[in-house]
Amino acid sequence: MLIEIQGSGYNVPFYSDERIFLGEGLFETLRVLDNKPCYSQLHWQRLQRAALFLQLPFELSSSVWYEKLKQCIALNQVQDGGIKVILGAGNAPRGLVATSKKSRLVFTAFNYLTDNTAVKLGSSSWLRDSRNPVYQFKSINYLEAIIARRQAQLNGIDDVLFFNTEQCATDTTTANLFIIKNNQLFTPSLQNGLLPGIIRQRLLSLCQENNIPCFECNLNKTSLSEAEAVFICNALQGIRPVSLIDNTVFKTNHSLIPQLQAILAADQRNSLR
Repeated sequence: MLIEIQGSGYNVPFYSDERIFLGEGLFETLRVLDNKPCYSQLHWQRLQRAALFLQLPFELSSSVWYEKLKQCIALNQVQDGGIKVILGAGNAPRGLVATSKKSRLVFTAFNYLTDNTAVKLGSSSWLRDSRNPVYQFKSINYLEAIIARRQAQLNGIDDVLFFNTEQCATDTTTANLFIIKNNQLFTPSLQNGLLPGIIRQRLLSLCQENNIPCFECNLNKTSLSEAEAVFICNALQGIRPVSLIDNTVFKTNHSLIPQLQAILAADQRNSLR
């Protein structure tokens, strides 16, 4: 496996025979706090599982993974921001089923400021197939998300909320979804066809540790309309409240949201090493 760390002002090129141009590749985006990556072990585990499913060579140990993350952060002098890691399938002959014996791992760090303003969501104009395995992984093929986000922009909203063919909510283009009702949390189950987000995973565990009821379930539009509050979450942004889904308005000052933000912030700090 080739490992490349991009420095400020220097970008590593991909070559024309690389499988990445067929959309065959994975990526992880990690939050950087105090020059250190958050949840590095969890991101490594998720990338390892996805690479195994797609049969992409990924022999990096968790300790070497962490050291490469630190090198990239130091090289780019990022105090608080993010780091993106792309696992490309490598060079191979033409053909959809062609494979490469040597994958390519590229690290890029960047500055990033979180935005805590509430977001407005709208239902996507198409439905997803919950059985499609692509939605389980952070694939580099983001064309669907690009189309959806541009559609949202044209409609004067921030992002779209996807639904599957059973009319159950899944996630947005870049974040997982939670709703609050009767001081309980509900989030779409993975069986609905969505990414198992790192922050989603941590919130499920943190709620259990803090005696906050939290359930994975099916959420249809009726379920969403009955929610007292809604928020989305991802590794870079953390927790961000939702003020609108289609024509339904939600309050953004529910007491559980800042409580969860504080619990998550402490957990992120604890993940640094």
